[in-house]
Amino acid sequence: MPQPAQGPASVWDTGHLSTRRQIDHRHVGATRADTALTPAIARHILATYTSPGDTVCDPNPGPGLVLAEAIRAGRHAVGLRPGPRWESILEDNLDLAQLAAATGTASLLDGVDDPRAAELPAAIDLVLTGLRHTPIDNPSVSLVDLHERLNAIKDWVWPGGHVVITCRPWRRHGRLLDLPGMVHEAVEATGLDPVEDCVALTAPVRGNQIRPRVVTRSDPVSDAADLGHGCAPRPAHIDVFVFRSPTTRSSCHQPAHGMTNRKAAA
Repeated sequence: MPQPAQGPASVWDTGHLSTRRQIDHRHVGATRADTALTPAIARHILATYTSPGDTVCDPNPGPGLVLAEAIRAGRHAVGLRPGPRWESILEDNLDLAQLAAATGTASLLDGVDDPRAAELPAAIDLVLTGLRHTPIDNPSVSLVDLHERLNAIKDWVWPGGHVVITCRPWRRHGRLLDLPGMVHEAVEATGLDPVEDCVALTAPVRGNQIRPRVVTRSDPVSDAADLGHGCAPRPAHIDVFVFRSPTTRSSCHQPAHGMTNRKAAA
């Protein structure tokens, strides 16, 4: 598995195309309502923290963007089945990926106790998931849910595997929340080790300046309503928080449900 460079936070130039153009002809249109991350950011994370044949898990897949991008990139994808809002969209996105001759496979589990987990292709090399929110959501609820989901699957991750969390800047009543601090507190409480915080651009860079895109109230991921305006600049980046499963597990502490690591067994 390729190892990311250590050091201070980096900025990823992932905003060349609008989210709409990234999704067109690759994911179904309803995927635009997702606020967690963009296809370009997902592909950058997959290329940085995994290799073809690795296993990627999204415990809160929403419309399945991460899972679809993973199998398109030749990774095996594992997700916990989403609620009714996203279920049909996720299935459509997986179908589109398979029609594109994707070489990876996808497995959807009904929950962490699903007995089919024993049949997964390998222990998890990368967990990639995002926080979804609207201006009226309570961040505490989302962070508790994140903590519970990660705590439930952390033993599925191979020692040294990465856990990556994404989230757009979060405002409530016009005030920017300290989401990085809250995410670190929620994730580190599961025993995962912080690696680095990165910034993934969602707007283009022109003339050494970032050019935020303007959105309207009708935009599904717009913060305009929260700002009290008919239109507003969309946040020009998504925060990316990188953690790692401890590498000092005892030999008897193996990934749950009998999953193994193909590379170790090879």
